Amino acid sequence: MPRRSPRFGDVWNIRGGLMGPEPWLVISSDLYLELGEDNMLAVPIRDIGQPGSRVVTEPIPDVGQAVLDRVSALPKTWITGDDPVARLRPDRHADVGRRIRNLIGP
Repeated sequence: MPRRSPRFGDVWNIRGGLMGPEPWLVISSDLYLELGEDNMLAVPIRDIGQPGSRVVTEPIPDVGQAVLDRVSALPKTWITGDDPVARLRPDRHADVGRRIRNLIGP
């Protein structure tokens, strides 16, 4: 278990990828994450290089593109490392949250 608890907007490496740990953007609310549940909602971060792609993404500087319509529930125990590898810019939190709610519904 990581020393620092995940928060909305953190990017953590998650074990289980074909090429080793992969970065995922945590999208669970901080309130839910503080409840102590093992699961969290997250979206994968990919290197999306195809122009004209219809995938809904959010850029994460120095990491890749968070694929916002690929929401998964992951156990917190799959997190590797002690600290996040990157973070979503705080000024993007509200817009990303709104975009995800619009994609998956209320």
